[in-house]
Amino acid sequence: MTSPHDTFMRKVHENLGARTAAVEPLAAVLAERQRLVALLSATDEPYSKAYGQAVDGGWSPDELAKLGAVEPARRPRGRPRSAASRRPAGALPGQAAPAGGPAASGNQLSE
Repeated sequence: MTSPHDTFMRKVHENLGARTAAVEPLAAVLAERQRLVALLSATDEPYSKAYGQAVDGGWSPDELAKLGAVEPARRPRGRPRSAASRRPAGALPGQAAPAGGPAASGNQLSE
């Protein structure tokens, strides 16, 4: 005679077996999709460079788009500037820049 525990666990395993089988095709497609995304990502830099060369060679972005070459996504270069690097020379942290630019601070260039 099987115990209630054994009966319960048998049902759990049957249920998991059916659920596992249902997700196996998704796992296969997901793996292929991840492989293809990685391959596509590897073309971003050379595509951007080639697109820039085409534009430098006289092709307009509109002309290239009509040919099926979409403008590459623009990615920021490097890290964003910190607040310290945007601060005017000689200003201390938390100190606002003088209103009106160099003329307002008395730092005019003589001609």
